[in-house]
Amino acid sequence: MPEYLVEPFFDTGPDGLKSMQAFINEKAAEGYEVHQVIERSTYEWVLIFKARAWA
Repeated sequence: MPEYLVEPFFDTGPDGLKSMQAFINEKAAEGYEVHQVIERSTYEWVLIFKARAWA
């Protein structure tokens, strides 16, 4: 498992942050935690995840 995982173009679209939260939960189940979130535009985000040490 890579130490960092980057999702460079996450688009929340009209569903808003609910879709982002679902994606974050998915990655948490895979052993990653959110490291940084960067807003690119109204609906586009860069999400950076870090592997949990105990995963």
